Amino acid sequence: MKKCLFSLALILVFVPTIARADVSLFTLESVGVAGEFTGSGHTAIYFSNICVDGPTRLRLCQRGEHGAVISNYPDFGKKLPREWMAIPVIPYLYGVEQERDIPLYANGKIRNFLREAYRKKHLPNIVADKADGTMPEGGWRTMLTMAFNRDIYSFNVKTTIEEDAKFLNEFNSTTGKGEFNSFSRNCADFARKVINRYFPGAARRDVINDFGITTPKALAKSLTSYASDRPQRLFYITKYSQVAGPIWRSYDNRNFTEKALTSKKYLVPSLVFYPPVYAVFAGAYLTTGRFSVHQTYEKYATPQIAQLNLDERLGKEGHHASGTTRKEIAERKKAERLRLFGDRQLWDGYKANFVPVLKSAIAQGVFQDKEEVTTFFRDLEIQSEPAFGADGAPILKVRYYGQERTVGITRNNILSRNSDQELAYKLILAKISANLKAREKDRTSLEEFRADWELMRRLSASFAASSRNNLLIAKNRGRFLKTPIRTDPKRGLLKTFLTITR
Repeated sequence: MKKCLFSLALILVFVPTIARADVSLFTLESVGVAGEFTGSGHTAIYFSNICVDGPTRLRLCQRGEHGAVISNYPDFGKKLPREWMAIPVIPYLYGVEQERDIPLYANGKIRNFLREAYRKKHLPNIVADKADGTMPEGGWRTMLTMAFNRDIYSFNVKTTIEEDAKFLNEFNSTTGKGEFNSFSRNCADFARKVINRYFPGAARRDVINDFGITTPKALAKSLTSYASDRPQRLFYITKYSQVAGPIWRSYDNRNFTEKALTSKKYLVPSLVFYPPVYAVFAGAYLTTGRFSVHQTYEKYATPQIAQLNLDERLGKEGHHASGTTRKEIAERKKAERLRLFGDRQLWDGYKANFVPVLKSAIAQGVFQDKEEVTTFFRDLEIQSEPAFGADGAPILKVRYYGQERTVGITRNNILSRNSDQELAYKLILAKISANLKAREKDRTSLEEFRADWELMRRLSASFAASSRNNLLIAKNRGRFLKTPIRTDPKRGLLKTFLTITR
């Protein structure tokens, strides 16, 4: 019972608060693949009070529902009659339907497994199997497991039920047909039109820095300017950090002039062959294009800061009678940011405290050496297959020469009786190690990190107990298990180094 309560508490801490502002611009970082060679990224719209009535129709949410995400993309599926598609927000971000099933770790196999499971359950009439029965290609995949691929920033603006109902009535009555076009009907154009239905003129192109094309960064910048000037809209930003794993980390959103100045493949030719063009790009970006999505997130990071911004504005206008001074409001904002992000001294403390923990794990044989810690995410992908456990939560079945072990990959099942505690301990150690090595921008929130740290402490004790039990069983059977599972760093593959003597 205590373990169940502990797991529930960790879930509540870990899961980023689903944005409660009624309409939100999802700004997804670039993954550097075809269609995003400019580094602009991707956009979608999230409604907290509007839910799906099938993938091509929207309705007002009922109690307990988290809302829906809509976006457009080329080729969702041959049977999709609209240019956009709608998916509940949790599957959009993580590929699962319940918060308790959100994975701690993700790789390419898990991503495809969860996408395919959701498609077969909810989208068989829209996205059919290929002729050979396998998972079809198509843009429908961009509507699931998005937090596995990249960081996502949600720019949240408060609306009213009346505004939501008006939008629904107008939006559901439109045909929603039209071909995707990267220059004039891309994902950012779609998001711009949706936002401007609520707030006319709030979302705009950056004609100078993006050459007239609508980009995610331009929308984020213009919406921030609009909403921050209207504190009654309680504007704040949520970040959904990319799930830990071997999938390549995402890149900052950039506009076109910024990409031209920062990318070698554009910068070097410009300097050599077209120096005047470089000067034009530099001038445009430095005068009108500078905007950091992450730094803006740090400034408007929580609903509490949004409320403090409103209190500050009301105080300036003489409408706020709470007696709170501007200095007190500033201190509360600082405390709120410290709670979410921590500071350098705190993170340095965690780094120092992790050193003996990792050293002890290597001495125990959990890891062969430090190099194995960095390769573990990839090793685990190579030697495992995803599945659903008895409770419907995702798990991994890890292969060893003739042997299979199961490890839970959610906060709700990683400590369960059926989850291999050695693999679980290795997973959380690798996750913490990667987080501590990451750039400040790429780290998870302090709340999530502390939840990971507590989980590491619990798994350390659980692993120690399971190791003693395994040793006792082995002795009673006349066998002795000298070394646990390790990774061969030279080959980069999980191997089983088992020395069994009679």
